[in-house]
Amino acid sequence: MPYSMFPGSLTIGDVELKCHVLNDGRRVFTHGEMVRALTGGTDSSNLNRYLSRLWGFDPTSLPAAPVQFLVPGNPQSATGYEATLLIEVCEAYLRARDAKKLKYGQGNLAVAAEVIIRASAKVGIVALIDEATGYQLVREKRALQIKLQAFIADEMQDWAKMFPDEFWYELARLEGIHYSARHRPLRWGKYVMAFVYDAVDADVGKELRAVNPNPAFLRNHHQWLKRHGQDAVRHQIGKVVGVMQTCSDMDEFRRKFSTVFKKSPLQLNFDDVDWAN
Repeated sequence: MPYSMFPGSLTIGDVELKCHVLNDGRRVFTHGEMVRALTGGTDSSNLNRYLSRLWGFDPTSLPAAPVQFLVPGNPQSATGYEATLLIEVCEAYLRARDAKKLKYGQGNLAVAAEVIIRASAKVGIVALIDEATGYQLVREKRALQIKLQAFIADEMQDWAKMFPDEFWYELARLEGIHYSARHRPLRWGKYVMAFVYDAVDADVGKELRAVNPNPAFLRNHHQWLKRHGQDAVRHQIGKVVGVMQTCSDMDEFRRKFSTVFKKSPLQLNFDDVDWAN
């Protein structure tokens, strides 16, 4: 289930609305905030009750389906809609007003809709100027920072055993060596970067090298990961172990890894690996 990575507040007119950017990039308002936007903050109940009375609008054919998502700190999932739906609903109210099809009590809703459309237009012209002047390219450089925020913690996380013994046993088997938890070859550190962190996200792997260039006991890479990053790494480890178990040696694993994950591990910086360690 998607989750809110960047919650915030947006003021439109006299109403402050809570909004979210989800980890998949969607911008959403919760169901209640959609209603508050239309009613000037006086109601947050059933959106369909308003849409069912709106001339020319079929609430059963909404252009965007409800989105179930998680909000950090809240055990219950939230129901929301992509923010663009609010604009489409507002435009429907304005069409009804122009066609003189507003019903009793909908005049204030049309006024709120106009405020929202005008405010959104102001934001839109700013975006167009950013594109015309090239400023959007500068703005887009922050995309990496946003992505890393989902993975990299500002402070060290409590130590946890991220890599199961099975991962190390399979790695030793593929290399044809005896596994000892106290004497792991140094080259395995590069395997971990290539097969796990880089495979999850190359930018994250690069940043881990930058913030933690010399990982050691109690300062391993996984301790810099936020919960989302930890879940992504655990999922990747599970997939890697699955591929390992189908292989008889490291050469076969490298080939299958490239096929399964569409990547060339270490590209192969295997030339850089100190095979004696």
